[in-house]
Amino acid sequence: MPDSLAASPLATRLLSSTPAKRVALTAAVLAATALAAWGLASAVDPGALKAAFAEVRWEWVALAAVAYALSQSASAFVWRVGLSAGGLAGVGHGHVLSSHWIGRGAAELLPAQLGEGVRLAAMRRHPETSREGGCARIAGSLGAFKLVDGLGNFALVGLLTLVIPLPGPAAHLRWIAAAALGVAAVGGLVIWRLRARGRSVRLPGAAGRAMGNATRGAAMLGDRRQTLGAFGLHFVAAAGRIISLAALLLAFGMPPSAALLAYALLVVSALLPISPGGIGVREAALVPALVAAYGLGTDLAIAYSLSIQATVLAVSLVGALIAVAYHELAMPRRRTTPAPA
Repeated sequence: MPDSLAASPLATRLLSSTPAKRVALTAAVLAATALAAWGLASAVDPGALKAAFAEVRWEWVALAAVAYALSQSASAFVWRVGLSAGGLAGVGHGHVLSSHWIGRGAAELLPAQLGEGVRLAAMRRHPETSREGGCARIAGSLGAFKLVDGLGNFALVGLLTLVIPLPGPAAHLRWIAAAALGVAAVGGLVIWRLRARGRSVRLPGAAGRAMGNATRGAAMLGDRRQTLGAFGLHFVAAAGRIISLAALLLAFGMPPSAALLAYALLVVSALLPISPGGIGVREAALVPALVAAYGLGTDLAIAYSLSIQATVLAVSLVGALIAVAYHELAMPRRRTTPAPA
């Protein structure tokens, strides 16, 4: 396997780690989750939290679930653009969609972005990826997908902060967003100019072949039309996510305009993926901001944050189960050659 695990540093670290390291990682995850649970339990009145959920309008929760499912499906097609540009156009839409949902379900149960390793493993089952360099191309396309996702979120959050009126305590964020977008624009221009003059770095042997295949897998970033198409699909996915957040706000009788702030804070809290599904980290970012900016009660803000987790978890697990069934029943199988006698 000259390029399989070498193309995925995450998978390499996981498989090569000692039992003691895996136990330590598990203990750290459990400790972080327990700390988050303790923080929530100490900050909320159980009676008030129960009352908040008793008044939920479930038709809005259903709309939130549908919008989230459509958002993730659009995100999967961003990855499909990258795979096609990277030489894996033979991988069908169904397999890309199902692999994305399997990874999404794993991400809600595993910390530290370990779900991405599951996503890569699911994609590797397609026969189109069995040729030399297939795994490295998948890793390259996944890296391009993550770059589009990160830059798209950064630009969208910055623009929303500039355009949408923010309540009193958060008004100063407008100037921070303007400065950040300006710095990003200048940095992007400098990188673009240096890229045109720079030379590629070549590594010897298997590492060089893996790096070359990964670079070819990220070819979407070198094609303006495909890059713009990927960003367009990303913004469709982001719109679906914001609609989902707004629907959950309406379900609890809160102002839907807070969805823009909630989206921005969810993007920021996702930068610290230390717990499954972001639980604990998300509450630490979202609850105080909603209380300070919109004058919401702490119990109501916590109920809203927990409803985000519950909706995302339920939709992701259902989507992952359907995707697993597709992999088992409808996915084309790899051709196996009999061992020589």
